[in-house]
Order: sequence, then structure tokens, then C-alpha cells
Amino acid sequence: MSDRAPDILPFSQAFHATVEDADEVRSILERKLPPELALQIASLAGYNPWLAARRVLEREYHVSDLENPADEYRITGLYLSTRPIPENGRRIVPQRIVFQTRAADQGWADAGGYFDFHNSHTWFEASILRPYPLDAKGDTQNEALEDALPNPWRIAVTKDASPLRNDLRDKGWDFVEAEDGRITWRMCNIIMASSMYRDYRVEWARGGQEELEDERTIGTGEGFLELLEPGFIVVLWARAERYHWRNRVEAATIEIEYEL
Repeated sequence: MSDRAPDILPFSQAFHATVEDADEVRSILERKLPPELALQIASLAGYNPWLAARRVLEREYHVSDLENPADEYRITGLYLSTRPIPENGRRIVPQRIVFQTRAADQGWADAGGYFDFHNSHTWFEASILRPYPLDAKGDTQNEALEDALPNPWRIAVTKDASPLRNDLRDKGWDFVEAEDGRITWRMCNIIMASSMYRDYRVEWARGGQEELEDERTIGTGEGFLELLEPGFIVVLWARAERYHWRNRVEAATIEIEYEL
């Protein structure tokens, strides 16, 4: 990690309240106000608790890293994971999640489309993982999952990230599936054929997503936060397809705001 690390992709929020911070503020407000009103004011004042993760490490993911690379395969690398959503016997409702990445591709393309999102072959996805088995604690080695599983996976284009399931289960985690069977949510594409690192930011909110002109560029995160529960973690995948395409990642953050 370089000396520049504190300056590379800082968190989107200048302050992350802890559970203790939130409890203290609500306790003070409840001396004068009904609990429901105290909760609303504390939330508006920025005193909902946050769970945050950040990684500054240059990694490069590309199909040519693999044996017998071919255009019909994609590369999947686990770049960042969070700690579990707290389990303390209280009602915890995730309300908002902010993803940031600093990334670039290989800087050229054969068929035009420079500085465009739409024909990009490098992108990011997010998943929610639960302990496996469900009554376990997950990651019993107390090691960040991206450090426990540093090597990328080669996955056929016709498949999603499910081939990773056995490796995740070996580490005490498994995918949380949506009702339609989805296990990954597209976060965003990387600008095509630009070797310059750029910062990307995507925010998803519980219960409603903004209308997007093109969901192939930025994902809506529909249903994501509704599946996030205490004990679960969020992971960020770096993806690339086609033989010469490279997903070059310099840093990433995940910030989760939740309500007590």
C-alpha cells in the first residue's frame, strides 16, 4: 500500500456514526421527545450507524491470466468484502449502500467506442453472502474474504457467479439469492478504452430506486438492501470478458447505513 493511500478514494461520508453514537444521541433526544420523533431527528442529523470497508490495492483481472483463455469466458475477482451486519438482538434495517471504485481498463479497443460505457467489457458486481451453514458465524478464520480467496475464477459467459459457491462454502459463506434466483447485482461499467484511473460512485436506497436511462451502465440495486440481514456481508466483484480486456482496480469502498 502506497503513502498516497489516505488520499486515494476516501469514503463518501466524512463521518460514520457507530451504534454507540446513535444510542447516545437518541437517549439525549428522548429526554424531551417521543421515541419515534427522536429516531427520526437522529436519522436526519446523520446519526444512523454505518458499516464501512475500504481497500487500496492495485489488482488487475483479465481472462489472459488463465490457462487456455478464450472469448467465451469471463474473469471474476473478489476485490472487497465488508464485516458482517451487526447481530445484537436489536432490530437492524439497512437503508442505504454506497459503492465507490477507482478503476480503468486496458486503454484501447479494436472496434471504436472510446470513452463509452455501453460497449464496455469490464464492470463491477455486488453480492450478499450469508454464513454457511446458516447457523454458523462465517469466516471462522477471522480473515478478510478477499485475502482468503485472492485468485480469480474463470466462468463461462453463459453462467453467473455460481461456480464460486463451493469455494465460498469452504470459507463458511454462501450466496443470498433473490426470488428470481439472482445472486449478483451489476454495480457499474468502466469507461471503455481509457487507461486513466477514474472514480465511480453508485448509491442504492431501500424501497425505491431511481429510473435509469440505461441499466446496462449502472445497476439499480433493486431488492438488494431488502435481502441484507444481520450476520450477512456484502462483497464486490471485479469482472472482465474477452481475451484482451483488463479490469484494473486501484481502490474501492463500501458504506452501509442502517437504522436501529
